[in-house]
Amino acid sequence: MQHHQKNKPFIKESDMETPYYKKTAICLTLTLASLACPSAIVAQTITFDDLNPDTLPGSTFPFEAPIPNGYAGLQWNNIWVLDIPQDIQDGGTIASSGYDHGLVSGNNVAFNARGNPGLISAASFNLNSAYLTAAWNNGLQVEVQGFVGATLIYDNTYTINTTGPSYINFNYLGVDEVNFISSGGVNPGLVGHGTQFVMDNMTISAVPEPTSLAFAGLGGLGSLLAFRRWK
Repeated sequence: MQHHQKNKPFIKESDMETPYYKKTAICLTLTLASLACPSAIVAQTITFDDLNPDTLPGSTFPFEAPIPNGYAGLQWNNIWVLDIPQDIQDGGTIASSGYDHGLVSGNNVAFNARGNPGLISAASFNLNSAYLTAAWNNGLQVEVQGFVGATLIYDNTYTINTTGPSYINFNYLGVDEVNFISSGGVNPGLVGHGTQFVMDNMTISAVPEPTSLAFAGLGGLGSLLAFRRWK
C-alpha cells in the first residue's frame, strides 16, 4: 500500500526577495519601533557642574547663586548652586562640613538657601533619584512632597547626615512639582548652622505627552492591520 505524501510548500531562497517578504519585514519593524517609543524615556543626571555661580543673576558671592529657571528644563525656587572649591578658596566655612562631604561629582552642589523650603517644577516629569547630605545638622529630616496639580501624590521624609551623601531612590512618577522641606537635626560642632540640605547628581526623566503616546499607539495598530492584510 502506498502512502501518498501531501505536497508541502517549498520556499526558494529567491522568494525571500519578493514584495511579500519585504512588506512583512517593514511592517514588523515599524510595529516594534512604534510600540517601543512610549517607553523610550531618556533619563538625565543633573550634576550642577555646568553652572558658574559668578555669572548667574542674583549671585551674592563668586561661589553661590540661585539656579536660574529653565536650567535642565525645570523651574527652580530657592534652590541655589554652590562651587565648593571656590568657597573654600575664598575662606568659606564649609570645609569638612556636609557641603564638602556631599560633593558627588565635579565642583558644584545644590542647596536650599537659608534652610527654607525649595521646589522644582515642570509640566510633567519623573524625579528618579538624588544624593542628599545634611549641611550642618546630623539627623536632618528632609520631607519631599510630589504634586500633580494641587493633589499631593508622594510624601516621604528622609533622614540624612553631614558625614556623607545618602542615595535616595525617589521614584516620583508623573509629577509637576516637588517640594523639599528640611528641619531638625543636631549640629555636631561644625562652625556653620542651619537646616540646609545638600543635593548632587539628581536624576530626572521627561514624561511623553498623551498625544505622542496616542500617535505611537496608532502607528503600532496600523502596522499590525497592514501586516494582516498582506498576509
